[in-house]
Amino acid sequence: MDQESLISISKASHILGVSEAALRQWTDEGKLRAFITPGGHRRYLKADLKKLMSQHTRILGVKDLVIELEDTARLHREIGQASLENTSWFNKLNQESQERLADIGRRLLNLIVKYIAEPSKREETIKLVRDVGYDHGKALADLGLPLVDSVEAFILHRNPIMNATAHLVRRKEAFTGRIVEAISLVAHVMDEALVALVAAHQQCHDGAQEGDTTG
Repeated sequence: MDQESLISISKASHILGVSEAALRQWTDEGKLRAFITPGGHRRYLKADLKKLMSQHTRILGVKDLVIELEDTARLHREIGQASLENTSWFNKLNQESQERLADIGRRLLNLIVKYIAEPSKREETIKLVRDVGYDHGKALADLGLPLVDSVEAFILHRNPIMNATAHLVRRKEAFTGRIVEAISLVAHVMDEALVALVAAHQQCHDGAQEGDTTG
């Protein structure tokens, strides 16, 4: 076999526009053959890559992750109607409070999608994420929720979002390098929102205590 027709896994992944992990997955599943060098390295035949590309193999990308995330909107409503109803503080939520929290949730979900889909605007988007997290913390503090309950409420809504990313990885399809990065970005955005929530809640709590002292 002509050695010049064989290329490394890094070059092959670049040609196909997928991660090396995706390429290894395809090889292990028999979708693409690999030749192993005496040193244990994988080499791919250029002709095989062209054939694979011509078959329009399904490759998961950022758009697929965005769809998964947007689909969690229904789950957030179900959480609000079921899980939270069983908490000790749910009766504190009047219609206005429920609408306020629902709006905060929609804003955060939209910002997560924007952060992933628009890399050039991530700096300004993360600032908006922190603002939403702050609003969330303040809203929960205004309702008189303890910090532990506030964090628990946030986690209840965080789970569907993180599960959406995990579901995408579990699908038996290859994925691009960008989506691997995007999955970690989702966790980063949620962490930023949670930190802002805790900071706002603590600030409101400290302010209330200071008011009681001066009063």
